[in-house]
Amino acid sequence: MSALARCRWLVTVAVLAQLAGLPVSAPATVGMEKQLGEEFVSEARKGLPLIYDYEINEMVSEIGGRIVRALGIQPFDYEFFVVRDDSINAFAVPGGKVFVHAGLISRVKSEDALAGVLAHEVAHAHAHHAVRQQQKGAAAGYAGLAGLFLALINPVLGQAALMASQAKTLEYQRDFEREADFLALEYTRRSGFDPQSMLELLRVIYDEQKLNPTSIPPYFLSHPLTAERMANIEGVLGRLEWERESVPVASKRLLRVAAVARGTSQRRAKAVGDYEVAVSSAAAGEERLSAVEMAGLLMVHGEDYSTALAYLREAVAGGRDMDRELGRALLRLGEYDEALPLLKRAVEKRPGDWNALADLGEAHYRLSDAEQAVAALEKSWELSPWRPRVAESFARALDMAGKRERGYYFLAVGAETTGRLDRALLYYRKALPGLEEGGEEWKQASSRLEQLEDAAEQLHRRPRPPVARPRGLSNGG
Repeated sequence: MSALARCRWLVTVAVLAQLAGLPVSAPATVGMEKQLGEEFVSEARKGLPLIYDYEINEMVSEIGGRIVRALGIQPFDYEFFVVRDDSINAFAVPGGKVFVHAGLISRVKSEDALAGVLAHEVAHAHAHHAVRQQQKGAAAGYAGLAGLFLALINPVLGQAALMASQAKTLEYQRDFEREADFLALEYTRRSGFDPQSMLELLRVIYDEQKLNPTSIPPYFLSHPLTAERMANIEGVLGRLEWERESVPVASKRLLRVAAVARGTSQRRAKAVGDYEVAVSSAAAGEERLSAVEMAGLLMVHGEDYSTALAYLREAVAGGRDMDRELGRALLRLGEYDEALPLLKRAVEKRPGDWNALADLGEAHYRLSDAEQAVAALEKSWELSPWRPRVAESFARALDMAGKRERGYYFLAVGAETTGRLDRALLYYRKALPGLEEGGEEWKQASSRLEQLEDAAEQLHRRPRPPVARPRGLSNGG
């Protein structure tokens, strides 16, 4: 995280209550929790490297949605996000906002185990744990509550924020963890998942902690793990961890998503070995096809397109559906004519795949088809905004189509998402005269321009220490 990003997070902690229109010490209501959650998500989009991949986001949201639907009518609109980070972590924010790290997704052995983690986080939100903890004095007011959330992302900054608000340590966390575990067991059972799978990931992490106690995964910072906690879960289940009727098996979907998660969040040296070993040791036929499919997925999402190409071509020759991945690899390698029909087929099969749509739009742009490029990129953006790379591609396509001012609008959105506020201010100024007055984009540009100009004016009024210039996040296409 850059120095400017760190400053922004600290400022967010201090002013989140004001953004929500609340006094710092205001008691919580459901409406306040919802507002606080929305404000947190707004800042998280700027300060966290979130993953916007159709396949991984769809799976997490589908599993999380099943859990929420099993609870009946809810006061919150639950949303599920994936953080591009290889640590084993997950956390929930008031208002039903649940975040899970890619590292956790790549470690679970079954969708049931992932469901247990998501159910645990849903339980925290559903039971209002953060607010109840605040009311018990663990976080003094909304500034301290915001500091608690920040501690789940960055322990150093979070602790600084909690100290600034004179908050106590998280002395009630243990009770809430036990309650969340018990609720999660019931939620997974209701939604059709195996509740015993909750123990799988906990056991793996606990064993790692015993082997290497000086390197505790960030998961423990917000989710303390003890033998007592696992024993409590076993007691509720009525059976021991090893007394299960069947061994959990990873679904094809989970295997694909794990490859995406590892390719997106891990360094190449750490990610590639397992997949190369699987390919080299696989028997001919289905076993090898599965191995090369997963290796190709990993390489594409790790942006090693040249290496991916051989794996993907072999998988396609064996009948595997890899149009999306092979199309992306060819696009990134400049083979636009070959990539185009593959990406068209990928979109036909999954019209909601915003990544394939973005790649299709880019392919049309590279082949100078401005109209088709704009159409595909606009649809992609509608399905999943906040992706700076797609915003920039959309802007270029709009410029090619003779709509430069609207292109500036998307350049502004992309710049703002990556924290380049000076560039965003410039682009909003260029965009506004050419946007349809009264339209949604005109309203957004006008509002953001006014807010950024006010912020710039306030910054110029007071001296600031020098900070490092931020590097733009790469949120994928």
